Amino acid sequence: MKKYFLTTLATALMLGSMSAQDFHFSQYAAAPHYNNPALTGIYFDDKADYRIYSDYRNQWSALGVKPFSTYYLAYDMSIKQFGVGGYLISNRNGAGGMNTINGMLTASYKITNDANGPHNLSVGTQLGIIYKSFDPNHFTFEKQYSPDATTVFDPTILSGESFEKTSLLKPDAGMGVFYKYKKSDWSVHPWVGYSVYHVTRPNQSFTGIVKDKLPMRWVSTIGADCKINEDINITPTIQYMLQAKANELNVGATGSYHLKETNYSILGGLNYRNKDAVIIQLGMKYDRHLFTFSYDVNTSYLNSYTNGRGAFEFSIILTGIKGKSLFKPRFK
Repeated sequence: MKKYFLTTLATALMLGSMSAQDFHFSQYAAAPHYNNPALTGIYFDDKADYRIYSDYRNQWSALGVKPFSTYYLAYDMSIKQFGVGGYLISNRNGAGGMNTINGMLTASYKITNDANGPHNLSVGTQLGIIYKSFDPNHFTFEKQYSPDATTVFDPTILSGESFEKTSLLKPDAGMGVFYKYKKSDWSVHPWVGYSVYHVTRPNQSFTGIVKDKLPMRWVSTIGADCKINEDINITPTIQYMLQAKANELNVGATGSYHLKETNYSILGGLNYRNKDAVIIQLGMKYDRHLFTFSYDVNTSYLNSYTNGRGAFEFSIILTGIKGKSLFKPRFK
């Protein structure tokens, strides 16, 4: 009975998140296109011609049911004043069998850059598709409760439900703007970004009778790159997301410490997602590449069931230069 209750709870969480709020990443800096298309191919002073991004998130396994899994893969490159790229994100929602795939092409344009002074302003847009599907065999219905007192729920009983369709494909689009003040003799470089997603308001209803337009997601981010000394850098950030009546506030900071006379840096971070989780990040930077692991310690009302166990996430950002291998050979 306990397992059935947890399954029902996880399914309810899935349905609520699908109708009101997009899935999120704790390491949102590792998925820049998903948070602001104006960052496509924008590397500032980092020496790079292209980047490859990947992220994997696993959530709610503590509830004793199939966890929610999110996969993210992206690529972008810089071409003079432009940045071009794209991303693919897939989210499978545990016991409910709901699957969402979002594939987007993204582009940005640098209105100003360091050649004109300390002001860095870019705008971006994205266009693609959103695909949703579900498996009705993963759900339970009222008619499947057996009248036999010894069997509360019987999955062999037909549900009596019929579905017009179990998948849909819709166009999707987003846009954003990003500004960073980067003066060479300053040790603190502040920045701010603003973006909006699902501007096409795709109809996500599976019934074909009632329209259920996907709400637009608004993302605001503010922060600063702070250089403490030649080896230590800290980046405090605040991100706020709003979608329909759902909102999310994430406050925290990440930092890096360069190990002298090596190509390695140690990464760390601590964030708080309001009324949801404390996020601990650890990682390393090798040459130009980033490898980061994070864990969400659940602080919401679900803590009674999860004992603090929320989600883990692993991200990789690979930075490439044309004509050079992504990784330096260890031996000649």
